[in-house]
Amino acid sequence: MDDTYAIRLAKTKLRDAYSEGDVDGVLSVFGDAYSDMSAGLASFYGPEARAVLKHRLKELFTSYKARLAVTIISIRVNGPWAFDWGWHQLTLVPKQGGAPIVTRSRYLEVWQKDPEGQWKIAIYFDNRDVPPQMPPGDVLAETLAGRTVVRRSSARRRRSKVAGIA
Repeated sequence: MDDTYAIRLAKTKLRDAYSEGDVDGVLSVFGDAYSDMSAGLASFYGPEARAVLKHRLKELFTSYKARLAVTIISIRVNGPWAFDWGWHQLTLVPKQGGAPIVTRSRYLEVWQKDPEGQWKIAIYFDNRDVPPQMPPGDVLAETLAGRTVVRRSSARRRRSKVAGIA
């Protein structure tokens, strides 16, 4: 199985476990010694991170019906390591009634292949998403100025002269 596909499949498993309120299903996607650097929370590492995540999930699923929507921007695989980033939108519906709570975060996950060849999350980072915006005008102008055809053509001329084609 292609590594990128395997990670996408694991992300689907994560999403489904949230919808089912399945603590063990969520934990199955995380490595035994992962690092948790979730926004607004204390960071935890190794076995302690799994124990804290398990505790948080039990409390979450006791009070809420959860739905996780995952938008993957990119997955990059480099040997036994992979990097996955995008957005998570978590919708929590209180089991006692009330309005749903919706949070959207940007995430970066570092994945590692375990000894059995399964991809697991080794490091998790996230932060709250903010609405998209354009860069300030002067930054945009500077950025666009660096993309002129003149720079590309001068680079081509340099290569041509080096190749003796001038």
